[in-house]
Amino acid sequence: MLVRRQSAMVVGLMCGVLAVGGCSGTETGTAQPSTDTAAATAALWDPCTQIPDSTLTGLGLGVGSKRSGILGVEEPGWKICRWDDAEFPSGWGIGVYSTIHTIAEVRAKPTNIEFKDVVIGGRSGVQFRQSHYDADEDCSIAFSTASGLAQLDLLNTGVQAKTVPPCERLQPIAEAIVPLFPK
Repeated sequence: MLVRRQSAMVVGLMCGVLAVGGCSGTETGTAQPSTDTAAATAALWDPCTQIPDSTLTGLGLGVGSKRSGILGVEEPGWKICRWDDAEFPSGWGIGVYSTIHTIAEVRAKPTNIEFKDVVIGGRSGVQFRQSHYDADEDCSIAFSTASGLAQLDLLNTGVQAKTVPPCERLQPIAEAIVPLFPK
């Protein structure tokens, strides 16, 4: 059961990344990042190093559960970090991303739905969810930055964790983390 939940969290993370970038079925071969993408990625704000442990602990996130990238692999155009909730470690987790992609790309992705403009920490953003999750399993909020966007998402797969709607649970976390995002 724990393995299945952890697999769902990994799939959720991959889908969260793909929520912005997407995939196309028309290209063949192996994609290689360009030097420009590598330089842009290196310059991105890194949530794994820029969010203080004290902030995460204060939000009820398990600092020791930190994971960078997707299954430990860094993705071109992304800085990715995830933490599990300390109370429900196999139930849900928070992802924080920085990417060269844009809000326009988030809005254009067909599987991103239920958009809502929000203001958090004095900053305008867009809240949405991914259509392949139930409404009580996923919530994302993205904000424009000079280099692309910064995004938070909550994946809520545990039965106990579903007692609080994901966007409601993500709101106080966003209030604490959004002020750390680059402009």
